[in-house]
Amino acid sequence: MAFGRTHGWRRRKLLWHDWTTVAWRHAPVIVSKESPTMRATKRQTEAIRAYVEREAHEQVIHLEKAASELVGPVRHDIWDVHCTDSRWWVITEPTNLYSQEDFKSRDVALTFHIGLSLRMSYLYDRRIPDEIPAADLLPGTWRRWEQAFEPYDSGDEAENFQAVGVRLRECLISFIIETANDDLVPVGEVPPQGANFRSWTELLANTLASGESSKHLRSYLKKLSVETWEYVNWLTHAKNAIRPDADIGIKAVEHLLQTFIAARVRLRYPGKRCAECDSYRLVGGTCEHCGWVDPEYELPDMAPKKKARRIGKQKSECTPTSDISTFMRPEEVVQDAGIREAPDE
Repeated sequence: MAFGRTHGWRRRKLLWHDWTTVAWRHAPVIVSKESPTMRATKRQTEAIRAYVEREAHEQVIHLEKAASELVGPVRHDIWDVHCTDSRWWVITEPTNLYSQEDFKSRDVALTFHIGLSLRMSYLYDRRIPDEIPAADLLPGTWRRWEQAFEPYDSGDEAENFQAVGVRLRECLISFIIETANDDLVPVGEVPPQGANFRSWTELLANTLASGESSKHLRSYLKKLSVETWEYVNWLTHAKNAIRPDADIGIKAVEHLLQTFIAARVRLRYPGKRCAECDSYRLVGGTCEHCGWVDPEYELPDMAPKKKARRIGKQKSECTPTSDISTFMRPEEVVQDAGIREAPDE
């Protein structure tokens, strides 16, 4: 069996994206401003200082919180930061910095920041993370899940949303093909047909959540599989399907895959406890609660991290459409890990 998909940063950003998408489409977004000079805690100030010095590679000589604006449910703090040879706007949620050579006005910088953040959250909604070990990936399944966005984006008719259902059904069948094997079948029983989604997911649930202690998880996996399969098949034939129907189908299939992945991880990596106090708080082979040291602990091999590259000005010539020369695409920001959130208060 092979599994894989996790989410970190994107979960909170998707909540922001979903709320603002609804708000901007169906109601005016309420924006409130506070006074130009804002109070900040020492921890916030030091976090912003460390962030800028890490990203700009310069010493910070002065910084202050210049403004704070509530856009929908998200509050963005705007910092005015002076370095030895440059000056920056630093905007939070998520934290990023913008050169004041390009962005003379903090309002323009905030508008750019919100747009970039929204595009990033939309990108994360479709992105398959690559942090998972190769052995845990479901390449065919996730590829077909991504392909469901093609008809989703191609039009606004019921036929487009029905096509989403077709792609999602192919995704679920691919999931079975990539996970099903004879080891799941009890001795003496005949294996189900290759595309029998219900029967194979039932066998898979029995394997991933066996035993009395896992009966609730086992029941949930089975019910989730049946309901997701029925919904996707309904969407495939729904002549009155609308965009939210397709959106629900995409997220339902993603949730099913993530849930089975979590069950696989739960089975593969059972929680280890301290031999002295029974605590799960083992870090580096040492119990944080009582100090017990695991004599069998071995330090894992650490892969070298890629050095983050700061997105700067566009190298190639282009026809300028504004006085802003910063060229920053969501895909590049995600790839280079240019956006890192400063610790909250």
